[in-house]
Amino acid sequence: LMTVVLFLLRLAEFRAVNTDDQTVLNYFDELEVHPEHIDITADTSSNMSQVLEKITKTVGKPRNYGPTEEERLELERIAMEKLMKKEALEKLELQRKEEEERKETQRRKEEWANRVKEVKEQEEEVLQAQSYPLRNYLMKHVMPTLNQGLIEVCKVRPEDAIDYLAEYLFEHNPQVD
Repeated sequence: LMTVVLFLLRLAEFRAVNTDDQTVLNYFDELEVHPEHIDITADTSSNMSQVLEKITKTVGKPRNYGPTEEERLELERIAMEKLMKKEALEKLELQRKEEEERKETQRRKEEWANRVKEVKEQEEEVLQAQSYPLRNYLMKHVMPTLNQGLIEVCKVRPEDAIDYLAEYLFEHNPQVD
């Protein structure tokens, strides 16, 4: 019981507050767009041709709001141009990167070759420095006796020159004396 009374009170309040009709029909009346009543039950054809005819007379011919064939082709052409530009830019970027990598590789090879050359020069210097004592020893103690032995082999011309030279070196060894 209380619910019915409460409902009636609220309904009365609503009607008091909402005196003007704000309906869809009022909205279109204000814009001077009047509804067209079409009885679709009168048309018994399977494709509703009479109804479609009346709608076409009232609204006008159907329109396609999408792009026309020419506009669609133009859009496709623009898209292809963008794609081709993008591919060309990517190709140029790839070529630029490859060129940079090639230059960097060449620079590193040259740097490596220079370092190898420096290491070889340093090794040669070290080898030269280490060979001086041996060279001095050979020149001082071995070469005089060896030169005399070779001269003697040339004078005598023995059949076995190596044996002769070995015997000469044993006989004239200054260390054994």
